[in-house]
Amino acid sequence: MPRIDVTGGYSRYRYPAPLTPIVISRLPLFATDIPDFEKNVYDGFATFSVPLFKGGRLVRGVTIAGLKKSMAQDFYTRNLHELVYNVTAVYYKLAQLHELLGACEAQVKGLEAHRRDVESFLKAGTAPKLDLFKADTELAAAIERRIQTQNSIVNTRELLRSLIGMDEPGEFTIALENKPTIRGETAKAYLERALAGRPDYKAALSKVKMLEERVAAARGKRLPDIYGAGDYGGKAGDSFAFKENWSLGVRLVLPVFDFGRIGAEIDRERLELMNAKEEERALRLTIARELQEAQTAIMNADERIIVSEKAVTSAREQVRIEDLRYRSGDNTSTDVINAEAALIRSRSDHYQARFDRHVAVAFLKKAVGDMDIPSDTPKDSDTSRTPVTGKSMVPTKSTTEETK
Repeated sequence: MPRIDVTGGYSRYRYPAPLTPIVISRLPLFATDIPDFEKNVYDGFATFSVPLFKGGRLVRGVTIAGLKKSMAQDFYTRNLHELVYNVTAVYYKLAQLHELLGACEAQVKGLEAHRRDVESFLKAGTAPKLDLFKADTELAAAIERRIQTQNSIVNTRELLRSLIGMDEPGEFTIALENKPTIRGETAKAYLERALAGRPDYKAALSKVKMLEERVAAARGKRLPDIYGAGDYGGKAGDSFAFKENWSLGVRLVLPVFDFGRIGAEIDRERLELMNAKEEERALRLTIARELQEAQTAIMNADERIIVSEKAVTSAREQVRIEDLRYRSGDNTSTDVINAEAALIRSRSDHYQARFDRHVAVAFLKKAVGDMDIPSDTPKDSDTSRTPVTGKSMVPTKSTTEETK
């Protein structure tokens, strides 16, 4: 782009200096042909310059600026993906804790009912007092487990509130949905989608292209610089009677010797380019590993969900049978307590497996770069945004399973 500057100054000469150049166009000379001479010279000029050729550095500079902008946008999108993933994981953790709290409350109710049965049998003289001690111990442990779960819910809720930037008090509607569906694709298809959609990988590619342009721009410094220049202004002496003058021209600057500075700059840019290519390769391998880990975690969670569902069904039936047997006098209090412990353990494993699958699906979506980012522009008709007061809705199925 052209550049325009305004300059001014004052100079003191030993001998009187001409305010304008001496021009001899005819002989003899007249007094009007001789310029004014002054020892004190004041000058003021407006100068401009416009580059005509700089070895391609101007065009490459524009390209580099565009790549930097693209990298900044990709890094911003990557941070959004990380935030959405974290919000999704914390949300499903909170949902898991709510389900676990329900299981703890059911265990407490079951143990309370069992304690009442033991107390009745103790009064009737058909049960030892040791059974009552066992029932009290297990009931206290169940109540403590429920309290710990409630505390974890409070802490997780505050973490979720902090992640979504919710300042106003409000309640969350939490639910642990069924298994989220995903598209069944081959590992190669997932990798192709990830390399095309991951913002951090696109930023790595942009960095490689930017450094390639910087290497070419550094090489262009060995080529001549050509630019047009001109100025308009005047000089005056003590009388401040300015004599105007102007000039126009084209200039060329050719680097001949610079103590190796250009070569050193080229070598530095080459090394940075090599480092960027290695970073891009390492990121590509990391993406492939993350995709494999996510797919393995999903398959593992599916198997655990199937096994834990059967375990929960069996444990629930075992609790019912052991309770009936205890009332009929065919077993001991320990059998009922063990059945209750097995039930809470199987339900906890089942909720953990469902949580792990939700998080694995979210991790797969993040690894592919297929996260759903909410719009930054609020709409007047948008009713899905968090209200200022009242109950707050945070990630529903469409905004959590997909955002993961």
